[in-house]
Amino acid sequence: MIYGAMLAGGSGTRVKSSKIPKQFIEIGGKPIIIYTLENMLKVKRFDYIYIAVHKDYENYMNEQVKKNIPESEKVRIILGGKERMDTINNVTTAITNDNGIHDDDVIVIHDAVRPFVTEKILNDSIDCAAEYGACVCGLPCADTILHSKGGEYVEDIPVRSELYSGQAPDSFRLAHFIQMQDNLTEEQKKVITGTSQICTMNNQPIHLIEGDAINFKITTDSDLLIVRTLLGGK
Repeated sequence: MIYGAMLAGGSGTRVKSSKIPKQFIEIGGKPIIIYTLENMLKVKRFDYIYIAVHKDYENYMNEQVKKNIPESEKVRIILGGKERMDTINNVTTAITNDNGIHDDDVIVIHDAVRPFVTEKILNDSIDCAAEYGACVCGLPCADTILHSKGGEYVEDIPVRSELYSGQAPDSFRLAHFIQMQDNLTEEQKKVITGTSQICTMNNQPIHLIEGDAINFKITTDSDLLIVRTLLGGK
């Protein structure tokens, strides 16, 4: 089976103009996370998409899916955990309990606040994870990267042609991904900020697929302004 997953329990504190998590900011009558979900569901290969949310938004998310998503039977809303790894574990546990785990299962883990993910990125992620076991979406860096330890002086300027901006999704063969989760120490779990780090901590090679500039993450108020413009909403 092919599973999508969205980790939507974050608080999004860098968007200063909103008092609610950015994935639930409504544009044109729909929260941002629904736009993300709609684009994921354009890929008919997904059997189910699991969305992990904070308990305060569980009922709201169920209502929004029922209201806006014709294929609501493909969507599972579950509770997230205290930390990112707890939430990921909740997702894989829910999948295991619902359907069991099979050798050819693939999971595609996406950011709720990357609403413009393309069908090509999602299809490439599924294919690549099935073939190589693990892959991440990345985009060649367009800007020169300056390395500075204290933010006052430039320590180094890395070779730009060797640098990529990591995007999402991160995708894996599910059975192996669960095994890598189980191999992590408690200390490793506490420092993980990105799903693909689970691979680096397990010495698992990660294949790189090509991202797209439109697949940007809403992080700041400026990003939110761009999204409002693209969606034609206020």
